[in-house]
Parts: sequence; structure tokens; C-alpha cells
Amino acid sequence: MSRAVDVLFERISVLSPDESGGAYALTDAYVAVRAGRIACVGLTRDHAAAAFDGAPHETYDGRDRILAPALANAHGHAAMTLMRNSADDLSLHDWLYNVIFPRETRLRAEDVRAGTRLALVEMVRSGTGAAADMYFFPDEVFEAFVEAGVRLNLCVDAKKKDAAGNPVLDAAELERFQRLARTAGRGLVVPSLLVHSVYLYPEPLYKEMADLAADLGAPVQVHVSETRREVRECQEKHGRTPPEFLRERGFFRTPTLAAHCVHLHGDDLRILAGPGITVAHNPQSNLKLGSGIADVHAMVRAGLRVALGTDGAASNNNLDLFRELRLAAFLAKGTTGEAATLGAPMALRMATVHGAAGMGFPDVGVLEAGHAADLLVLDCERASMTPLGDPMSAFVYSADASAVESVMVDGRWVMRKRELTTLDEERIRAEALSAAHHLVPALT
Repeated sequence: MSRAVDVLFERISVLSPDESGGAYALTDAYVAVRAGRIACVGLTRDHAAAAFDGAPHETYDGRDRILAPALANAHGHAAMTLMRNSADDLSLHDWLYNVIFPRETRLRAEDVRAGTRLALVEMVRSGTGAAADMYFFPDEVFEAFVEAGVRLNLCVDAKKKDAAGNPVLDAAELERFQRLARTAGRGLVVPSLLVHSVYLYPEPLYKEMADLAADLGAPVQVHVSETRREVRECQEKHGRTPPEFLRERGFFRTPTLAAHCVHLHGDDLRILAGPGITVAHNPQSNLKLGSGIADVHAMVRAGLRVALGTDGAASNNNLDLFRELRLAAFLAKGTTGEAATLGAPMALRMATVHGAAGMGFPDVGVLEAGHAADLLVLDCERASMTPLGDPMSAFVYSADASAVESVMVDGRWVMRKRELTTLDEERIRAEALSAAHHLVPALT
């Protein structure tokens, strides 16, 4: 991991959510980062420089640049980069049961390590500083993220097979990762309990998982109401929608990342508006798998906290949150018929502070004094962002991953002037190709 730096950003445009539920924009501003925190955001150099008390620091020329919080990817399966471009044009059920699950029986620890590191290269290059991951071999995922210096909400399965081959809870595994996060996580990792969905486990296990999460104070990651089929089968089997089913089994007592939420009915919005719940909206994956379009406008009006996720690269094909940001805004406008729906300030909040808070990082995602220095720099000296106009609009509607120049997490550069500081991209790509050939032989 790279070391924390003290740096003064000079004459830069600043975009950030604010504490009142909106967002602000400054031009020709100065931002001081010291000891891993935002020390000052101001409009004069002298004011910002005073935060260093005469201590040495580097400077960053911010002319024709935008400074914003690093993006937060609230739902994904990082190592599925290995299955990119090899399982397309299928519905979720066919994709999952007929292609993905069979392939995942071949997974080795080294495959997950290689695929996760490849995902980290892609995410850092596209401005992501925090991600939620739900996959196998959590030790490999933990190590890869900590080495890269990127924040992680880590899903831990906390289940094992009994003598009859049935899944039973393994509380010690979740407790082990909670200890590991405190000792080796460097403040970057929040362990959560894996609850894949309402359709994957024996029914009695759900209450046991909910109680385990409550007993250990563990967050939860779960897919919720992703397809019409999931909702229909849950109603037929249990007489409840997936959110109702989860609530009745005792979930939502601890912070919860509820991924997708495409098909909500009845009391679902009220349930998901509960404290500590964050909906991870994955518009590209939902569209590509034919799952549908989540009604984000209704969620926001009902008081839900909505963040953005890419899902895995096997069902999206990229991990670029700028694409999700733009598509989420456009879909909300198109489905409501109102151009003002999901404006740029709310879209910015979804991509930053909402995701960070939902992952368990409450002091991330806002560029204000005292908050963690998790940020990105956009290069606006490009045809696609000329003229810049309103920086907030440019960030949401014009920018893409290619504009990301630098990324900082917890005051440490993970990419500076397009040079990765913690990841060896050439070696990672070679290792990922080897792992992909093992996992999907047809790729050879």
C-alpha cells in the first residue's frame, strides 16, 4: 500500500455532496489534504495552505480539472471479470444456473485472486475508491483490496456443509473476518454476511442467518427482487414478496445492502426505507439480463437511500461506474417522462456518499473538512468535455472512465496522473488471462 501524502489542490473545480442532502460546486478552489483527511476546502490559496502549518506538502495543478469524491460501487462480484464476454444474451435464470454456477465449480483461490486484482485495476482506472464484493474465497478478496488500498465491504459466506451435505451456519468464520478487519484491514474493510437471495437456501436457514447477523452486529449483502420470476416464486412459496420474506425472518436489523430491487410491490418501499438499508441500483446489468428497470424515482420519493453498483463483469461486461451514473439518470427521466427526474446532484450522491455510507464508511463521499480523503480528479482537457459548462452536469452526463486522471483513498494515491501506484497492471492482466483460460476453456 502506498503511503499517505499531504497535498494542496490548486485552482480546481470541486464537486461534492453536502450534509443537507444536496450537492455543491466550486470553481477555482483550493483543497488541502493532510494526514489522510480533508483539512480545508476554500476559495483562497492562503486559507487552504494554512492547514499545513508550514509543513512540507506537494501541490497539484487543478486547472481544467474537477475534484470529486471517489466513486463507490455498492454491488459486485469482482472476480467475475474472468468470465467477461463469455456468457451473454441470456436471461438471469439461464445465465446463473446453466452457465455461471457450473463454471464456478471450477473456481480456485488463485482464480479469485487474479480476477479480483483485474477488477481492481479496472475500478481504480474508472474512479472507484470503495466497492462491495459478494463472491468466493474471501481471504483472497480481502488481501487483494488491502494491497490495492481500496475500501471493501466484504461478503463472508459463514456457512459450511454438514454430514448430509446441507448448509449450516459457521459463526466462527464471520467472527474471524471481523477480527481480521480490525487487525489487518487498515480501516478499509467492513465484513458482512452473505445472504445470496431468498431462493438459494433451505427456508429454516434464513432466520438463523438473520439472528447471526444481529448477534454479531454484522451488515448483510443480499440480492432482492431482481426478476419477476424471483418475486412470483417467493409469493407462491411463502405468500410474501422478497422484502416481506426477509423482514419476517428477522433481517434489516443490521445495515443491509439490498441489490437490484427491480420489482417492488405493496409494502416493499416502506420496508426498504428502513434505517440502515441501502438499495444498490445496477441499471446496466438489469437491462442486459432482461430483468427490467428499477423505479428509482419512486424509491427516492419514498425516502430510500439508493446507491449504484456495476454487478459483475459477466453480467455487465464492465465495471465503469460512470456508465451506471449516466444510465441511471437517463432511465429515470425516460421512464417518468420528466427531464428533471434524478437530476445531476442526486445522481452524484448515489454514486458517492450513498454507496460509501451503505458499505459502512460514514465519513467517506463528501469533500468537507474532517472527512476522509477519498477523491478523484477528472481531466477536462478533452473534446468530449469541451466546453465544460456546468461542472456538475459535465461529471454526470459527459465524463467517462477515460477522463479519470488520479484517485486517492484515505489520503493515499492509488492512481496518480494515470499511473497506478499499488497495482502492477501488466502482471495482473497476464495472471487473469491464465485464470480465465482455466475457468472458461473456450476462451483459449
